[in-house]
Amino acid sequence: MGSLLSVFALILFGLGIGRGIRIYTIKGYMPAWVPVAKVLRVLTFTVLLGLMPIVLIGAFWNVDFSQTEFLILPVIGVFTIFLGGGLALVASKIHGLTREQTGSMFLAGAFINLGSFGALFSVFFIGIEALPFVILFRLFEEIVYYAICYPIAKSFGPLRHVSSSSGIKKIIKDPFIMVTFSALCIGALLNFSPLEYGTFYDTINSILVPLSAILLLVPVGFSMKLGAVRMYMKPSGSIALIKHIIVPITVTSIAYFIGLGNYGNGIILYVVLILSSMPPAVSSLVPPQLFKLDVDLANAAWVVSMCSLLFTLPILYVVTNVL
Repeated sequence: MGSLLSVFALILFGLGIGRGIRIYTIKGYMPAWVPVAKVLRVLTFTVLLGLMPIVLIGAFWNVDFSQTEFLILPVIGVFTIFLGGGLALVASKIHGLTREQTGSMFLAGAFINLGSFGALFSVFFIGIEALPFVILFRLFEEIVYYAICYPIAKSFGPLRHVSSSSGIKKIIKDPFIMVTFSALCIGALLNFSPLEYGTFYDTINSILVPLSAILLLVPVGFSMKLGAVRMYMKPSGSIALIKHIIVPITVTSIAYFIGLGNYGNGIILYVVLILSSMPPAVSSLVPPQLFKLDVDLANAAWVVSMCSLLFTLPILYVVTNVL
């Protein structure tokens, strides 16, 4: 399951299906009565609200809570978000971008694809035992996005003086956050209960993890727009440099020096390395539309960083499986 070729095959399969649906739709072959966008949204909801909670319960049921060093992971996750966003603002200044472009750059630097790609590659390269640490790393991810990153991004656009609903209310109402938190609590309660971990869960997760990844990649492949990349190649290249080199080296070094390499033969350190190397999340493409920022730049930065995975993944595989 940990083979690099398997990972590439799975990614290409999921993206290929999504891209095929997009081309099929653009050329007018898709019947008008088929709500493609709605179907893809339902697909994503099914994975995040249905399949992934089952995986999370099993993962937290089986994790060893006797060592507490890994409880620093949520703080490292928040630092990773801020580091990427801050470096993107610096890059925007260097490139002389407009306010709207700077807002899009900030989002591309801050938002990280932890839920699908981060979890997928951690499980493929390390094993299912990595999943609880993935969840801890991204524990405050959505809170930071809604409560901090959204207002910062909005401040760069023409709607900066328009009041909006509280970020905390969005967090409380967000079903993904509530379902994930509930799954985490159920798994932790089972972990501390007299019930022994059921090994049948290993078989379930070995099926659900790759299946979930494929289903999440289909909408990603559908959303990819390649036309704007050439126009924004330099700032997009800066985002790729930030996301795949500067941030992971910095964050992993900090994790090493505070002693996280001592847990489980370095498993936490490997998780931090993989997660901090991930491209921007698909959700980074939403705020530019909401706040009238530069949508084309946001899309170009996302596409270039996604393509950079072709170089990033072999390095991550070598580090986590060979070295």
